Amino acid sequence: MPRTTRPRKGAARSDRRTSQAAPPSPPTAETVAPDGPRYLYGILRASSSPDVGRIGVGAVPSQVYAVSEAGLAAMVSVAPGRVVDPTRAHLLGHQRVTEALLHEHTVLPVAFGTVMASEAQVRAVLRTAHDALSGVLDALEGTVELGLKVLWHREHLAQRLVLEDARLHRRDAEPEDEHERRLEAAVEDRAGRDMRALLDGLRPRAAATRAHPPVGERMLLNAAFLVERARLESFEAKVRSLAARSDTYTFRFTGPWAPYSFVDVHLGLREVDAVGT
Repeated sequence: MPRTTRPRKGAARSDRRTSQAAPPSPPTAETVAPDGPRYLYGILRASSSPDVGRIGVGAVPSQVYAVSEAGLAAMVSVAPGRVVDPTRAHLLGHQRVTEALLHEHTVLPVAFGTVMASEAQVRAVLRTAHDALSGVLDALEGTVELGLKVLWHREHLAQRLVLEDARLHRRDAEPEDEHERRLEAAVEDRAGRDMRALLDGLRPRAAATRAHPPVGERMLLNAAFLVERARLESFEAKVRSLAARSDTYTFRFTGPWAPYSFVDVHLGLREVDAVGT
């Protein structure tokens, strides 16, 4: 009678446990289904497209990967839908990806909520808009965006000016409303001169500057600066130096960010091709 080999006791159960415990491999450009909408984060040179992992938008953070065409790479993930609502989780997912890309790469950022119909549509945009996209990447090479907001208390500045300049005291027989108008004009003039001096001190250290409208009554300045990575420390030191000279204003310095304020590229997509561009 031929001999038979019986399985070692408990081996089958052990094998089942091992197979059940093995986690599935994350999707990549090769394993993600090519059809369906893609969420677009930004565009890089194809030679520098990184692997940032599973950090993209979605109820469960999605795998971010590169779709390369014509020397460019679009960083995308499977979109959770044709429209991505600006929830906190989705906004944080978009920000995580752009920050991860920005560490070592020049990024042409794309507005939050940009969803394209398919990978084929992503590739088509990289081909048709190649010259415009390449030109912007050339202009942004080696730079990041820094933000500076300056806030004030109008009353504090008014009090300081009155202490510094006796001519701003209320004159004898001067109506109160006339004095208030005169003091208000002096406050506006001083604040304007201070902000112009601030910008004049920072512009030589930036490749470009962009002023945004102030937000709220307390904000005097809302500016963005395109700064070369090699000059970041110098720029930050200058901001600290300017801030230390004044206790009248509050400085809020942020970044580095992807250079959203310095990108004006239209992908030329029809409404049926993309949402949120």
